[in-house]
Amino acid sequence: MLTLYQFESCPFCWKVKALLHYAKIPYTAVEVNPMNQKELAHLNLKKVPVLADSDQIVTESSAIMDYLDTNYAHLPAGDESTAVWRGWVDDTLVHFLPPIVHKDFATSWQTFGQVLKPSGYGAIKRSLVRFAGAMAMSRVAQKKARERGISDAPAALKAAVDRWVQEGLMGRSFHGGEQPDLADLSVFGILRSTDGLSAVLLACEHSPAFAAWYAQLKSMTASTAV
Repeated sequence: MLTLYQFESCPFCWKVKALLHYAKIPYTAVEVNPMNQKELAHLNLKKVPVLADSDQIVTESSAIMDYLDTNYAHLPAGDESTAVWRGWVDDTLVHFLPPIVHKDFATSWQTFGQVLKPSGYGAIKRSLVRFAGAMAMSRVAQKKARERGISDAPAALKAAVDRWVQEGLMGRSFHGGEQPDLADLSVFGILRSTDGLSAVLLACEHSPAFAAWYAQLKSMTASTAV
């Protein structure tokens, strides 16, 4: 049985889960406490996602997806554009989300309230994590956005959605053609981390084509966690 150490709010964890769910690969999810990462102590690691497959430990979301694809999913090989889009997800797309869903303490509080619902935490622990997370992320998200020159995150996200639809999908159901490939699952997973929140709602309202693609993938990626 595979074990995925994760934060429920982590977009890189959702990239991995998008592949696990799409390929119907059973796994156990372990929610890591973001304040002390004690669940990772036995691995001497502090960052999620982490995949454990027996004695094989894999870190970093893209490396985990490659490992899962090679050993379990066996998706059709994409062309060189698949790798380009996957890099764009990690280097560009993901950075537009935090300043939207954590734009201030109130918004961040709402965000953590949504993402922590399935975490398995008790009420007191959930409230503590929610408060600490909202305090930290409402500051960090805006600081990181300024460092990356993101002055209008909603506009940047809309532009990114347009680029994905026009250059990634190009009128196809998926970047992979008839079926999703690792590029589709990477873009979807990053945005799936904000499902029901302002970022993905903004993206879907902005582009009907994107909304249709997103809805298709959401229906194809029901949870396989046990």
